[in-house]
Amino acid sequence: MKRTRILLMVSLVMMVGMLALVATPTAEKQFATLQNSDISSQSLEHLKGSIDTLKQAVERESDEAYKNLSHARAKGDRAAYSEAYESLQKLASYRMTSEQTEELLKRILVLEEPKRSEYAAWLYQTSSYYKPALTLDFSAEGENYRYSYRQQIRREPGLEITLPDSSQLRLNSAHLGVLAGWGLTPDEVTYQPGQTISMSFTDQTLYAIYQSGVRFVDELNKTDVFFEAGKVEVPTPSVSDASAIFAGWYDKTTAQLLTDPASYTTQGKGAHFEALWKRLGIEDVSVLYYDAAKLPTNTQMGIGFSYSNTGNVTLSGLKATLSTQSEYVRILKNELPLGRLSAGLSSTNNSRYATAEKQQVRGEANTFRFIVSEGAPSGSVIPFTLTVSNDKGDSWAQNFEVVVR
Repeated sequence: MKRTRILLMVSLVMMVGMLALVATPTAEKQFATLQNSDISSQSLEHLKGSIDTLKQAVERESDEAYKNLSHARAKGDRAAYSEAYESLQKLASYRMTSEQTEELLKRILVLEEPKRSEYAAWLYQTSSYYKPALTLDFSAEGENYRYSYRQQIRREPGLEITLPDSSQLRLNSAHLGVLAGWGLTPDEVTYQPGQTISMSFTDQTLYAIYQSGVRFVDELNKTDVFFEAGKVEVPTPSVSDASAIFAGWYDKTTAQLLTDPASYTTQGKGAHFEALWKRLGIEDVSVLYYDAAKLPTNTQMGIGFSYSNTGNVTLSGLKATLSTQSEYVRILKNELPLGRLSAGLSSTNNSRYATAEKQQVRGEANTFRFIVSEGAPSGSVIPFTLTVSNDKGDSWAQNFEVVVR
């Protein structure tokens, strides 16, 4: 009796599912109905529902066609394969037309927020013909120069876009000066450099607007100094961070490096200088395999460390040196070659590659080696200094301590 009841329930569920499939019009019928209807007389809500239902039917029937295609290929049934392939091609054609897209967009743009953004986002995801573009026009021309460059951005309407600022330009600042902002017209600033705006609903063009002047930008100190004309006073940056070493002002568009403020004169329409900082952080200093608070005596041990280039200048010719004033320690290997490290990357004393993420100290290759003498009293605190220097004579030091067991 129980088995019969279960069979009846399973049969009922299958019957309901089959009826649901039969009751749902095929994608072909739904597409034909949509094509023959006057979308201008229907509500957006109704149209959205019809189009979403069609999309679901296409996805469902496409899945079935792909299965049939796979089965036909496995069996070597060419007729079935051809039928499934044709079905997929037909289903791919059941999509919104360019004319329908334009008609819907007209109706969407007259809506108030937030409905306008909601329907625009839906249209962007549904129609391949609705992909509004924001064009950034960097073009400029003058005596003996002409730049013609455009960048196009396609995003879902309403999403945030951050406009380029002067630091992202690669055009000669002596010809153009500095970026004053972005305009809906070529002669009036609408948005500031680096400002965040919302993606437009239709194609738009923003024009780069330049002005004569010299800009000094220091990301470390978060300063931005601009001189429009006349005498330019080159800033002298200072920072409380002892690991930061100022290396000068650099204009990457002209490759001009300014290290002597007194010698600077404005060339052409101006310049865009960025502060260069040599900066290195020594991070995890580890005694390999031993507890630094319980070091054994009369045993060779290794020390490794991780470090990061936290400045914006590549550091080259790096080497590390280990020193101590303790009478109980003999350093067997006190210097390690490290090579170069690009800005923003991290490494260890024996890493093969530098990475953007901090690396773990491991392995005995290229490590400092030392011994604590047998005569060191238990509990003795031994100070060390680890120094990393570059080929320009700059150095960064980290003090640390270990304790004898």
